[in-house]
Amino acid sequence: MTVPQLEDELENLTAVAVVDDSNSVEKPNLKGDWLNFFLLLLLYTMQGIPFGLASAMPIILQSNKNVSYNDQALFSLVAWPDSLKLIWAPLIDSLYVQNMGRRKSWLIPVQYLMGACFIYMAGNIDEWLPETQKPDILKLVSVFFFTNFLASTLDIVVDGWSLTMLKKKVNNVGYASTCNSTGLVLGMMMSYLFFVLLTSEDFSNKYLRISPDVGGLFTMKSLFYILGILFILITTLIAIFKKEKDSRLEDDHVKLNIIQNYLLLWDILKLPSIQILALTLLTARIGFAATDSLAVLKLIDAGVPKENIMVINTTILVVKITVPLVVAKYTSGPKPLNIYLTATTIR
Repeated sequence: MTVPQLEDELENLTAVAVVDDSNSVEKPNLKGDWLNFFLLLLLYTMQGIPFGLASAMPIILQSNKNVSYNDQALFSLVAWPDSLKLIWAPLIDSLYVQNMGRRKSWLIPVQYLMGACFIYMAGNIDEWLPETQKPDILKLVSVFFFTNFLASTLDIVVDGWSLTMLKKKVNNVGYASTCNSTGLVLGMMMSYLFFVLLTSEDFSNKYLRISPDVGGLFTMKSLFYILGILFILITTLIAIFKKEKDSRLEDDHVKLNIIQNYLLLWDILKLPSIQILALTLLTARIGFAATDSLAVLKLIDAGVPKENIMVINTTILVVKITVPLVVAKYTSGPKPLNIYLTATTIR
């Protein structure tokens, strides 16, 4: 798990704690909010797909003997947008078309761009990622960096929309963290399953076919086309049928301009608790650097098939979906990070 993903999880745990620690006597109740709940789950799942693709690509690249560790280091740059999204978050919060909706003003065009990007990738992926020749690393880095930038922007938008989409009066906002943690992992798991396992000839012949055949069940080209069409179709349906609440009707609504948003962000960053949290997140993963990155690539170099590694990764993702549901009651309250800090130390 990357530091940005940890940041998102910790942010969600804190949100749950704030909701559960409120003085409201009403308990969370999704009656009348189920459609919004599943829409949030869908939106977070769509975000997880490009993140999962970027995580799976180093394993796919390492299977090509022409790819060096320098190429892998260059490709690691695609993870930067998720770490730097705080830079442009105030812009997204300030600039929008009121008639379209504060969040839909960004969600609709960005998801259309994502769909168009997948279709563009479908038309070029065979050229960028040949089976026997050296891949075009620069083009792969460029396009995956852009898709991760779009996915990080969507994360900002959907996180904001979740605060108004779910009902506050019955404390349903806390369910947004469930949608976030579950949806992102679902999207990543789908990326692993479709783009690595279902495109593998060995895996398809061993587990999915009655008689052996050439190639996987799908090609990367066809899967990118399917993703692009699905993104465009789902985005169109949301644009037509999902109405966004007018943010001006919220009791605590205060419209801030761009400068005021950045000043507010700076004030937040100066808080001692935020600085301690930032220091924790920056240092907590140092001890796991080798196992989080190079270990998998070394296993592939040693002859472990990438399909076996992806099966293990997919199993771990299933665990990541279920664990938040189990520990939710222990992370609700005034100290939601206690379990994380304790588990990290033990690990």
